Amino acid sequence: MLTLLSAGSNAQGQLGNTTIDDSHIFQACSFATASPGTLPVHATDVMDIVNGSNHTLVLLGVRTADGVGSTEVWGCGDGRKGQLGPDHRQRHTNQGSTTIFQRLMLDPAFDKLGLSGYVVSAISATWETSYLSLTRPGKHDVIVSFGSNEFGDLGVGRDAGDKLAEEGPGAHIVDFSRVIVDGNTIDSAQTVVVERLRAGQRHIIAALKVVWNGREPTQVLVGWGARRHGQLDDTRVPPQPTYQSYPTLVMSTPTPSNFTIEYSLGIHHSVFLHASGRVSFRGSNRKNQVQGLDGLQMIRDIKCTWNGTYALTSDDPARIFATGSNSHGQLGRTEDTGIPEVKGVPPIEGNKGIKALACGSEHLLVCLTGDGINDEVWGCGWNEHGNLGLGNTIDSPVPLKIWPPSYRPENIEINPIRNIWGGTGSSWILCGTFNAAEDMSPQGSLLA
Repeated sequence: MLTLLSAGSNAQGQLGNTTIDDSHIFQACSFATASPGTLPVHATDVMDIVNGSNHTLVLLGVRTADGVGSTEVWGCGDGRKGQLGPDHRQRHTNQGSTTIFQRLMLDPAFDKLGLSGYVVSAISATWETSYLSLTRPGKHDVIVSFGSNEFGDLGVGRDAGDKLAEEGPGAHIVDFSRVIVDGNTIDSAQTVVVERLRAGQRHIIAALKVVWNGREPTQVLVGWGARRHGQLDDTRVPPQPTYQSYPTLVMSTPTPSNFTIEYSLGIHHSVFLHASGRVSFRGSNRKNQVQGLDGLQMIRDIKCTWNGTYALTSDDPARIFATGSNSHGQLGRTEDTGIPEVKGVPPIEGNKGIKALACGSEHLLVCLTGDGINDEVWGCGWNEHGNLGLGNTIDSPVPLKIWPPSYRPENIEINPIRNIWGGTGSSWILCGTFNAAEDMSPQGSLLA
């Protein structure tokens, strides 16, 4: 049985464990209509988890009543800015937060936007704003936003002071009409596919695969939100405006070897991993968060904390390079050795290796896996809210094993570890085995 676990900051119930108390150990999340600590009965997988300041979205793979694989978005935590959707905001006028995951009833909003029949394919979140990528055969993919517009987060061209942007219909289609690539608009394309959707604290970037006039696909990255440090277009703009309220071109390329296969966003920087294994970046280096990245090669994954960058190599054994702020020990080392590499993850033995990285606001998680029986999660860095799940609130400058715990949890299948996520002062682990019904997920678990 699959179990979703969470630990860390929980002031508005964003851990989904039925309380508003910080959790210093990993506890099972609860979903409305499901038995305590379990996923909904029709859920087949947890495909993604994203965290804002005090809200969480989960994208579930589900099996519909007629046996078809689909998706649902569930959320918990603070919804007072509309970040859990317009329906939740209307139903929770006096109490804006929920301490268990509830399904977001989005179909009425989709209908008003002319998006009936679309399916959610990806989720993302900034501080108090949420994003969904929607897909439907024969149609352009679209991105819908809801919540705060303080830094132009909604991506609809409205100023932060325009409260109608937040209150209005409650959900918005992000406007790509001003993005022009080699004289072509996004709207004029034959096909538009949202490949990825990633957010930092106050800015967001979408990776699009766009086809014009039967030509080979062009990859187009567009972004909006905070931009003062060049995190969108690598230019320093005057103090006003400090944000981009509608999508702007970040980069584009028709060359597959230059395609961005993964990227991650901090507060003031954005980092891109290309198909060739090289790394590029935009934004601030004030805290050394992009120092030396342009010299890296053979990289297979990239992740960012608020003020740092972590790169996982593709060699054997894999290594983790880390650069940026080390204010909480999140770089995994106690002193600057001149070599930006995380130390302390145990030597890789047998077929066990570094399977995945996850970054929270200022902490790092590493999944070690191999045989599915002795999988482990290690972590280091900021632990003020118990986000490392160690039973204390002491920062750790060296990686420590945080899962499985030293005790044996009841009613939890601790292995195999299916996926890990880092949030705003929080950590998340999906563990357990699939049953026969769970094989019908629209796409497999990211670490399966």
